[in-house]
Amino acid sequence: MSSISTLILSVLAVIVICTAVSAAAKRPVPAWNYYHFDGRVFVAGQPADKGPFLAVRERTVPVVMTRADKPEATAMPAGKGALAGICFTHSTGGKLADSSGYTPRPGMPVTISSGDRVAASLFSDEHGYFVAVLAAGTYRVSNGVFMTEALVERGTTVLVPLLAGKRMVD
Repeated sequence: MSSISTLILSVLAVIVICTAVSAAAKRPVPAWNYYHFDGRVFVAGQPADKGPFLAVRERTVPVVMTRADKPEATAMPAGKGALAGICFTHSTGGKLADSSGYTPRPGMPVTISSGDRVAASLFSDEHGYFVAVLAAGTYRVSNGVFMTEALVERGTTVLVPLLAGKRMVD
């Protein structure tokens, strides 16, 4: 093979490698997904009443936000997932009525356990939300009275509503 052919092949190889590296560097950043609590479950989108909500993105620690905030990305540690939720009590409804009204419960103690081991112990924030970064696995989430279970997977966030008390009137 002549030196000119070798030179041309080398230049072509460098161009192909540079193009591939440039394309990989311009890969779009995953978008944030927003979820708000409607009194029963977490619903996609921001709430209509300008209340707080969660910003969730793959392999990123979830962020509790208000409309004025912009989410700041914090990478989730390798092999970890996140559990985010809200502590609340029903503020409307009863056995026969719509029970979508709720009151967030700030400062509620939340215990996250796996088997007999406590994986995290924290308090809900001023909006009733809580966030924990955990190893993948099945967890019990409780506030002392009420409990639910959640499966945390690597790189993703699971959303958990946690009832923190019962409304005693109908």
